[in-house]
Formats: sequence, C-alpha cells, structure tokens
Amino acid sequence: MSRVQRITSANGRLKNLMNQTDNRICADCGARDPKWASANIGVFICLKCCGVHRSLGARISRVLSVQLDEWSDEDIDAMIEVGGNSSANAIYEAYIPEGYSKPGPDSTHDERSRFIRSKYELQEFLKSSLRITSRKSSASIQSSFSTKILDSFRIKSSKEPSCNRKPW
Repeated sequence: MSRVQRITSANGRLKNLMNQTDNRICADCGARDPKWASANIGVFICLKCCGVHRSLGARISRVLSVQLDEWSDEDIDAMIEVGGNSSANAIYEAYIPEGYSKPGPDSTHDERSRFIRSKYELQEFLKSSLRITSRKSSASIQSSFSTKILDSFRIKSSKEPSCNRKPW
C-alpha cells in the first residue's frame, strides 16, 4: 500500500470515528463540532479545551488536529479501541462528585482548566484501581496509564453486551 493510500485509509477511519454521535461534541465541555483530539486519551475536544490539554503536556494529553495533522495507524487504532467520547467519559468521569458541574462551551478558561486538570492530570474522577500514583518517568507514567485505561475498555467490552452496559 502506498503512502497516499495509507493516509487516505487512515483519514477515512478517523472520519468514521468522528461521525459517531458522541464524538460530535467536545468530551470535556460539550461544545459542538470538535476539531481536535487527545490521541493517547481517546477523546475529541474543542479548540478551547485543546489549549488546556496542550498545557498538560504530551505525557498526559497528546493533542492532534483532526484536519491538519497526519495521524498514525496506531493513533487511530487507540482512538477506535477507546470507543469514543462517551466510553472515555464513562471511565474518566466515573466518580464525579454529586453536584459537581462540568464546564460548558461558554465556561471561562479557569473553569475549564480546573476541570480538565482534575479529570486527566490529577485523576480525581477515576476508579481508584485505574489511578497511577507512582512518580515514574513521564513516559512511563503515560504508558502505564494508557495501558490501564485501554485494558479497562477491553475488559468492559468483553464482559458486557453493548446494549446492556452497566455504570462503573
């Protein structure tokens, strides 16, 4: 397969994933038509949330444009394996405290930043067994975290029929 064919195929797979209903809104604030993604987390995000994700550093969130960047097959495979924003949020937001308000599309940068940092960097809303607590190197932390999260998606999808998913 030529390089052009690979890129065309990858773009088609990415477009199919983006067209899923839950991926048509930002995973963090609900803004419509996100044009960015965190490839290692597996979520589609808007421009405003993208800025916060970039500030976390690539060890936590590796941000790519869905239109401007060239995606590797591995990046797209990881996004597909997560299954979309709803599946990712079922993990990353499993333990949001009652009454906690997620930011909306019109939230301030500070509100958005607090939420995104709590969600991904501090892992405050994750099931405790998925949290990474050791102070390994940045690459090792992200690798461990990504592996745990992807494993949880694999286990969840293999044990439960897609139409009868139970909340975490």
